[in-house]
Amino acid sequence: MQNSIFNPLVISCFTIVCPAYGAGISGVSERSAGQLEEVQVTGSALANTGLADAEAASVGTVLAAQIAHRPALRPAELLETIPGMVVTQHSGDGKANQYFLRGFNLDHGSDFANYVDGMPINMVSHGHGQGYTDLNFLIPELVDRIVYRKGPYYAEAGDFSSAGTARTSYARAMANQTVKLTVGESDYARLLAFGGVAAADGQLVYALESQQNDGPWQVPEGFDKANGVLKYSGGDRKQGYSLTAMAYQADWTSTDQIPQRLVAEGSVDRYGSLDESTGGDTHRYSLSAEIWSVLNDGLNLQSHFYVVDYALRLSSNASYYSRDNSDDPEVRGDQFTQFDNRLTLGGQLDFTQALSAVHELRYGGELRLDDINDVGVGFSQRGLIYDLFASAAVEEQALGVYGSVHSQWTAWFASIAGLRYQTIDVAVADKLDATAGGRDREALLSPKLSLRFGPFASTEFFINYGEGFHSNDARGVVRKESAVPLMSESVGYELGMRSLLANDIQLSVVAFRLDLNSELVFVGDESTTEPRDASRRQGLEVSVFYQPVDWFVLDMDVASSETEFKQLQVEEGQVLGKYVPDSVEQVFAMGASIDLDNGVYAGLRLRYFGPRKLTEAGDIESAASKSLNANIGYRFNNGISLGLEIINALDERDDDITYYYASRTLSERSAGIEAQLDMHAHPMEPRTFRASLAYHF
Repeated sequence: MQNSIFNPLVISCFTIVCPAYGAGISGVSERSAGQLEEVQVTGSALANTGLADAEAASVGTVLAAQIAHRPALRPAELLETIPGMVVTQHSGDGKANQYFLRGFNLDHGSDFANYVDGMPINMVSHGHGQGYTDLNFLIPELVDRIVYRKGPYYAEAGDFSSAGTARTSYARAMANQTVKLTVGESDYARLLAFGGVAAADGQLVYALESQQNDGPWQVPEGFDKANGVLKYSGGDRKQGYSLTAMAYQADWTSTDQIPQRLVAEGSVDRYGSLDESTGGDTHRYSLSAEIWSVLNDGLNLQSHFYVVDYALRLSSNASYYSRDNSDDPEVRGDQFTQFDNRLTLGGQLDFTQALSAVHELRYGGELRLDDINDVGVGFSQRGLIYDLFASAAVEEQALGVYGSVHSQWTAWFASIAGLRYQTIDVAVADKLDATAGGRDREALLSPKLSLRFGPFASTEFFINYGEGFHSNDARGVVRKESAVPLMSESVGYELGMRSLLANDIQLSVVAFRLDLNSELVFVGDESTTEPRDASRRQGLEVSVFYQPVDWFVLDMDVASSETEFKQLQVEEGQVLGKYVPDSVEQVFAMGASIDLDNGVYAGLRLRYFGPRKLTEAGDIESAASKSLNANIGYRFNNGISLGLEIINALDERDDDITYYYASRTLSERSAGIEAQLDMHAHPMEPRTFRASLAYHF
């Protein structure tokens, strides 16, 4: 990326350097190897040919230094380093988070694709919701970088990438060992041992994590997590490999969202529960490999392979006692339990071929197989299913092949023209009704185009176009009465600008539009998602990065968007409106951090999560929320460090998330009251202190 204006800025902004993102380029950070090498941070294999890489102003790389002292409540909040991203929770700590970006309530990940060390995390045909993305197994201390790309503009991005993708990579080598103990209120405790050692001709990175937490809830959460990572890497930049084993399991009791009418009248505490038996357990065991090689002059290969054993059992109760209107004295309530057991395996091959001094070809293929042994749901009481009404075995195969030509036409103009061909095959065997299963197959061709103009006086301009898709649950697709397609298409447009305003200020501005053929909408009383009509999103994002000195960083992000169905929504003859419920409209985030040579470090993160329209008519809105997290610490010369983290430092009594739907309590049922429409909210956790003691050796 010799022509890019950003590499000198990015390299000078951080105390570590990560490997280049691109085919065949690998390395370790200064944190890992203890040696500083000037590596292209935001570049790719084009750096080898002297060509600039035209992508977008909405593309970025988050390095380990930006994460190291970032105060956060949950592991998945690492994604809030992506400008405009909001990560929340409406249930227990073991359940996948709620994600918001670019006008989406992404639910648990329906249109944002996540990868960790090359493994796709979004789950297809999942028991709780399409695209379910559980990142609770992440260990932030191991993360070397996060590369994010917003929008469907990139040929290598496949399923669930309409809003964008994030690729998180663990470090391949670490120079030191660390033992870290963190304790906090509500019986929070986390013990972590991690580090790296030289082994044979390579490097071994390891981590062992144990965490418990009861939270502020009246019904203790009893969250219990065990987590481990073992990663071995060998070779050099031209040829090498990594082998990684991960094991994660957790169980918890959840306090879900509760109706605000009960909180207002004082009959239920803000942190109370209406069903103390909701919660779940999960595990994720994986083996993965990464191999990179320079095959010959001008041809590079980077590949990933993986196998994942995954299971989830989740009990939820969003509407309490709305379903049962019988006179039966044994009232079981509305609780239901979802389950998912699967084996996922696959891989991806990426090739980079220099064609000339002007053009470079990138091409590859991606194969994923999901063997879902049992996925379904049934009505339950205290987590035990008594009425199983859905159970199926699903086989799903996704194959994508893609290519793109990267061209540096002049010193001020570059382009990327790409194409992706995707096929998905599904076979569903219904275990309760042999006639209800079936097979389906669909194929989709998606063009991509990116143009870069500049730099002109330290400013670059971008135009992006791309078509993408998200898959839909195979069980709904094969249902005879269903008209749900296997793949729902999206079309995205983007205009962007990024500029180096001064030696220490970087600005990016992006205007985007995204059209979806089918919207996935959260259904509160079923706690899952369903396909709806076509929609349109458009918005504006502004990001500023400021580093006047080596030890101080300030960043700020503002995002505003509008989301509407393309047609008025009508249900049973009644016109509902045009808005997509729960879509995020405004997000503001600002952070500052210091890291001094004398051992003092500190950080502040402020986030404003704007109000959301909760109905199609737009007449009911959630309240906005704001949170301020902070930390401060000191590193002694003897390897000991002390830290204090404050979550929700201002002790705001806002909500993490709010929905609008009908529910009924047991007492309301006994009084003959029908289910009532109401706001249902999951509160933010109150001000929470956590202290850490770590020893580095």
